[in-house]
Amino acid sequence: MVAVVQVNLIVANLARSREFYERLGVAFIPRNRHGAGPAEAWVSVDTGISVVLHSTGFASWWDESEPQPSPGGPQMDFELDSPAQLDAVVDGLRVDGVVVLKTPADMPWGQRFAIVCDPDGHRVGLKAALLDVGRQEAGD
Repeated sequence: MVAVVQVNLIVANLARSREFYERLGVAFIPRNRHGAGPAEAWVSVDTGISVVLHSTGFASWWDESEPQPSPGGPQMDFELDSPAQLDAVVDGLRVDGVVVLKTPADMPWGQRFAIVCDPDGHRVGLKAALLDVGRQEAGD
């Protein structure tokens, strides 16, 4: 199974964009790459599918590919069933000539993550939950 779980909007002015979406009725919580500190992104809490406003600096941290994400550039994220499925999908896409911007990597927020380009050049994020550390150590 694959599900759309997040739409990322790269924005030039985080405060201005948050204010705009709040006027539409969207509520947000802050996100910071260190877990605390000033917001580098705002994650919606009431939109069904997460809408995340990313500053360009935060987006360039989780997506170090070239060209860098830029304001106005959306990215839709899909969640796959497992890290192994994510790796297999990315390998198959690569063989078929699809541009892989970010090779699969384990991220500090507990997911394996990759970015590919669709046929028109849109960024598509692929995510899969990492196994619980305790379960990995137990050999499950």
